[in-house]
Amino acid sequence: MARTTGARIESRGDARRAAIVRAAREACLDTGFARLTISDIASRADMTRSLFYHYFSSKDEVADAVIDDAIAAMLVKLDRWNAEREVGNIEKALDDIVRLTRSIIADEGPFSARLIEAGNAELYLKFIDRAADRIADYIGETTVRDFERLHGLPIRNVHETFYTLIVGLVSLIRLHPDTSDRLIKQVAAQTLHIENYLG
Repeated sequence: MARTTGARIESRGDARRAAIVRAAREACLDTGFARLTISDIASRADMTRSLFYHYFSSKDEVADAVIDDAIAAMLVKLDRWNAEREVGNIEKALDDIVRLTRSIIADEGPFSARLIEAGNAELYLKFIDRAADRIADYIGETTVRDFERLHGLPIRNVHETFYTLIVGLVSLIRLHPDTSDRLIKQVAAQTLHIENYLG
């Protein structure tokens, strides 16, 4: 019986923590993090400041949780793509990754733009850095392993190469949204030294 009560309390605590993160993200879209206060977040989450402090020690800590939440949503998309991809079909994988990158940028666009506009460039850079790091880890543990098993590995420093590629492509697409999918795909293939695998 005590175990069930503990699980229920933990579940309620997780729900409250998630409500704070959701409220902070929504508030960020309205005002940005720079002008956001703990009281604003607590009010949006329908709780007191003291209850907020039970889950987070500061606004910076909740900002980190918001970033992690946004990245988790990206990784869910990557996971879906990875589960459905055709192992060995490099051409299709690159096409899919270009579409997925554009989709992630579109979905996260308002959040990212608000971070930049509202004087939170440091938080935006943290978001991009952490997202690229986690995505590079994910690709290294999934797609790259399959590629290496089938074809060998034409690149060294896998994590660093993918990190650089991701940050570069995100910046390129944000700065020049009209860049063609074909060009983005070529840049990715050249960076990864897999041009010879394309048709």
